[in-house]
Amino acid sequence: SHYFANCYCMYFTAHYIIDQQPRSSDQSALVVTTSLMNHRACFINHQQPSGPASLPALAHQLFSKMPALFSTSGDAETQHPPSQSITDENGSKWRLCAGAAVLNSKNQLLIGERIGKSGSWQAPQGGVDGGPKQETVIEAASRELYEEVGLKSNHHVILEKIDCELPVPLKCKYKTTGTGSWLEKEGFVGQELNWVIFRCANSNLERDPSQITNLAGLNGETPEFSAVRWENIDWVVENIWEKKAKPYRVLEEALQPLMKRWDERCADPSFTGRWARDASRSVGVVEGLIARGLSEEKAKIKAKEPYIQDWQQHRDKREWSVLTYDIDGETPRRELLYPLGDFEEVFEGESTLFGGTDGGVVKRSCFYLAEMDADDSNPIAHVTVSETPRGREESLRYMKNGELILRRTFWHSWRSDKVVSTEVFVKSERT
Repeated sequence: SHYFANCYCMYFTAHYIIDQQPRSSDQSALVVTTSLMNHRACFINHQQPSGPASLPALAHQLFSKMPALFSTSGDAETQHPPSQSITDENGSKWRLCAGAAVLNSKNQLLIGERIGKSGSWQAPQGGVDGGPKQETVIEAASRELYEEVGLKSNHHVILEKIDCELPVPLKCKYKTTGTGSWLEKEGFVGQELNWVIFRCANSNLERDPSQITNLAGLNGETPEFSAVRWENIDWVVENIWEKKAKPYRVLEEALQPLMKRWDERCADPSFTGRWARDASRSVGVVEGLIARGLSEEKAKIKAKEPYIQDWQQHRDKREWSVLTYDIDGETPRRELLYPLGDFEEVFEGESTLFGGTDGGVVKRSCFYLAEMDADDSNPIAHVTVSETPRGREESLRYMKNGELILRRTFWHSWRSDKVVSTEVFVKSERT
């Protein structure tokens, strides 16, 4: 099988690493090597290995650690600047630390389970680098987010817009004395954890963070987490390590007005009204239609056709009822409720979006994301993800300068590339 063939290749790699291991101070390499040897033993006995680590994941960790494995440059700590620290009025020294609090559309917190500590979940965090070029807290939180879970600021997440008063500052000191940790040995009584709030801006991250995060440890750092998930903040506070409970209680309190403000943004009535597409300002629409199976000739015609919709808020103001008209702009063609969460849409006849000519059922999902290109007054987007026979489509709508922007991203079911199009809708008076 492919599995045993891969094991055969890595059998010799594991042997060589063990021979070279004394030259490396990277302790994570020991973990990878031990796991590889477990796979090697399974290979010899023609057995599948037990445990959560897959062979591809082990290979990813192994080769990301190759420079450290064969380096003779000495201790890893000398390769990174020391963390900044603060000294309080009593002369006690605290390590300056940044925590990355990433929230999804349900106001849940992104947390990771620490490697080797089953049931120990926390948000990404780490020291704020000092040295000649000192980091800001935001820079440190962004770096830790990337190194520990592979998420990039202004791509997967964006900084939360804080336009309301917070009940408490987003920072808290907590002691680590008595734990025997390296912090204590370095003379720190504990850490001052400064929270930086991010909001999810990626539909794949929103739906399943395990599918998009990278837990291998980036920038040469040791892997921190074995798994990630979204969780309610109250659960995190109740289950966090006792020594860290205080900063998470502070975070929970500080998040209350921010979570309320997010829900208010999602319920903003700006989408309400009749919207007509300005086809002269469309970008990539023809290419998108061709990708969905239309001929170039038909795609050019359809891209110029009138496209008019009525948007009205439903009982839950974050949900929308949308009426789409035929090309005459008067005859109703389809009315659909866009609820939050997963749902199924039944369609009849031919569908350019869904594919086919005889109707069917398509799985869809609606939620909100942070959006950098939207108006600063309400930087969010309404998102609909559709799983169709032809592929997966993400329809993202947001307000900009009084206009409704629709950005579609289509991933083919049979190809790895994607097609992105943008359409501009302007307010239209009802006739």
